[in-house]
Amino acid sequence: MSTSNTFPGALAPMPDAMSAMLIWPSPEPVAPPRFVEGFELFEALARDAGTDPVVLAADLGALWDFVAAHPELLDAPETAEAAARFLGNAIAVAHPAARWRFTSEPEVGTSTISVPVAGLLRGIIEHPEQREPFREMLASWPQADRDAEEFDALRREEVDIDFVVAPVPFTRPVLAVPEFVDESGKVIHYGSRWAGGSPPEDAYSRVTHPERFAPVMSVVDALVDHLETWYDVDVDRRSDESGARVWHLRPTTGAQITLTGTAESVVIRSGALTREYAPSCTCDACDETAESVADQLEETLLAIAAGGLREVFPVGQRRWLHTELRTPDGGGRSGGGEPDPSFPAEELDDAEDLLARLPDGWWPAWTLRTPRS
Repeated sequence: MSTSNTFPGALAPMPDAMSAMLIWPSPEPVAPPRFVEGFELFEALARDAGTDPVVLAADLGALWDFVAAHPELLDAPETAEAAARFLGNAIAVAHPAARWRFTSEPEVGTSTISVPVAGLLRGIIEHPEQREPFREMLASWPQADRDAEEFDALRREEVDIDFVVAPVPFTRPVLAVPEFVDESGKVIHYGSRWAGGSPPEDAYSRVTHPERFAPVMSVVDALVDHLETWYDVDVDRRSDESGARVWHLRPTTGAQITLTGTAESVVIRSGALTREYAPSCTCDACDETAESVADQLEETLLAIAAGGLREVFPVGQRRWLHTELRTPDGGGRSGGGEPDPSFPAEELDDAEDLLARLPDGWWPAWTLRTPRS
């Protein structure tokens, strides 16, 4: 590796897409570089303009102003490349935990924030007024990393849960899913449309046949009936003013569940702050099916009733929510982020008080119904 008087560390070649691929048998892992080479042309241009590149490397504000004042940096690919690499290295100076990587393009960052350097270069030149938001992002970055460490610690925690499972397993009703066709009349095979490959870009903004999820309503009915049969829970069934069906499940112990279902989706509200959407996305790229949505609903509702729901709030300075779902068979998933913005501040305060009284945020299992004699 080479060195430079401009940046405080060794210089490495720019990572490429191949460096991120898994190779088996794998060699010794190579740590991603903090600084990359190939910025010398930008250094020369800075000196020609009467500016010391060492000063720019140590002061991102001065670097932003210099780049904004020299839009000709974008005139030639080699100049833009050198400037982008210098920018990325300067970010690594400002945030020592940042490392280079290649996704769809070179980026520098951590697990919480990653900056595509070519895009940043264009952004500085085209929108120099964004200097202050960029500075604020850099200032918040260390706290974002610390918050992420807290989330990681929560996810890694081992816990023994005393699951309470209904004595009779749930039996899913057969889904009556009709055939759907595309504009040419060809049958659409949802769930396998992209044959393991990547969907086309426009598929992410396209939604066809959202009504394909309508058969899931029979699964919701069956799940609610199953829970009402085996657990001590009061169930309120109604329709709201929009015509959506609503099921409100109030157990004697554990987290309540409210389900709101239409022909296109089901919203799950549970515990203090948990919100889940089934399907999580209806776009063509995600290629969800009625069966995959039924899987999600079955896993979520049965796990909550069995005692597998955890909510931790607030986490970190940003007061984010950590949710976790564990299933009796050893599966599960977790997530985190800002609570649903529809929650008013008073409700968040109430949730904080409530969750603080639960053991590490774990909701107890529902109580099994006493068999009728």
